[in-house]
Amino acid sequence: MPKRKRVENQVLAKAGLDAMARAGKPLTPLKSKGRARIYCMSNDETVRVRTCNDPVLIVRADRDAPDAKLNIEGTDWLLFVMLEGGNAVSYLLPTEEVVGEARRTHWEWRDTNPNTKGDNKTWNLWFDKDAPTKANGYGTKWAKYSLDISSMASHAVVTNNGGRQPNLMTEVEDARQRLAQAAGVPIEAIRIDFRFPPPHAPR
Repeated sequence: MPKRKRVENQVLAKAGLDAMARAGKPLTPLKSKGRARIYCMSNDETVRVRTCNDPVLIVRADRDAPDAKLNIEGTDWLLFVMLEGGNAVSYLLPTEEVVGEARRTHWEWRDTNPNTKGDNKTWNLWFDKDAPTKANGYGTKWAKYSLDISSMASHAVVTNNGGRQPNLMTEVEDARQRLAQAAGVPIEAIRIDFRFPPPHAPR
């Protein structure tokens, strides 16, 4: 059975940012350490963007303890973008609620005395129902937080052999996003102009 094509994380993130803009909540990039994507809304509340090609929010803890620090903490909101049926589905989730659910479901699972060696640092929350019983169905539970669906037909995807199907608009928007983040300005402030040479133009 051929592997399903996977969409690059930055393309999914772009789809989530577009969904936020259409919802009247445009995001401004903030400088952040490492690979974290942190943004700010017009009311100064902060948003962390997380993406996944599967219907699961992957939460990582720094240790297997009730008071562990989770890698989704530190912002007011979590913009989670996942791939579903060839489309990008976005959720704007209150970080405090997500953290609470990650802790609750993990420790309910631990209370069942699972066959594990311990040191479990990945506390996932699944959005479909065909997933671990203690932490599934969040697509339904958090339906009120969902944004509109973004078609991925116009975005570049990663093919099975790791190559990328080129898409000019996606490349331009990716470049605008990187420049905006580096400059600390809204993406709307970045404009890229270019001209194609006429056909058969002399070199």
